[in-house]
Amino acid sequence: MNHSNLVVKKQKSRLWYITTGISLLFLFIGAFVVGRYLALADLNTTKASLASYQQELIKTQRELDNVTESLVMQKQSSQVDNLSNQELVNSVKGMQQTQKELEEELIFYRKIMAPEMEKEGLAIDSLKISKTDKSNEYHFKTSLIQAGKQTQFIKGRVSLKLIGVLNGVDKEYAFRELGTFNAKHFQFQFRYFQNIEGIISLPDGFKAQKVSAIAQTSGLRKNQKVDKQINWQP
Repeated sequence: MNHSNLVVKKQKSRLWYITTGISLLFLFIGAFVVGRYLALADLNTTKASLASYQQELIKTQRELDNVTESLVMQKQSSQVDNLSNQELVNSVKGMQQTQKELEEELIFYRKIMAPEMEKEGLAIDSLKISKTDKSNEYHFKTSLIQAGKQTQFIKGRVSLKLIGVLNGVDKEYAFRELGTFNAKHFQFQFRYFQNIEGIISLPDGFKAQKVSAIAQTSGLRKNQKVDKQINWQP
């Protein structure tokens, strides 16, 4: 004769459901407040960087004006020696370069702080190549930004390629082949901007012509893909 087991479960009270619902509501509100606080902190940091670059640019402009004025006065004087004159010329060139770099930084931050002037979404703001002290070695820097309303973090990956000629034949190299990189070096996750940079070494006999960058988001309902190509001019 088989005996069935009767299992009795205590029914949860209405108070238990109300308490659980209220707890979940407070948890959701807490998560929203924390997220909002972190977003404001990121925005304040970006604003502070912009203000700092603006002040630095004003200071550099004043110094450049003073040195330029001194250079003009010395050029008009017949008693100026060539050494002092050359030193002033070098100072002006150095300050002009500094001013140019500061202006580029200001443009970069203004694109983030005033996104209504730019196309919305993921964008490759710049792609730069510069020579290092070693032969056939170069530093690269790719700046990514999110223009428009930065309501969420975006993530994805960047594909960088070097296009040129090797022994008379067209050849392409992925940047990951030209240095000590792994997949994480070319991944991004940011809300406002992120730089991806590193060092590459060119193969012997390879003549570079162009640099190609393709950035693509992942995990979004509508993935974004942007590309940029520049001539090889370190």
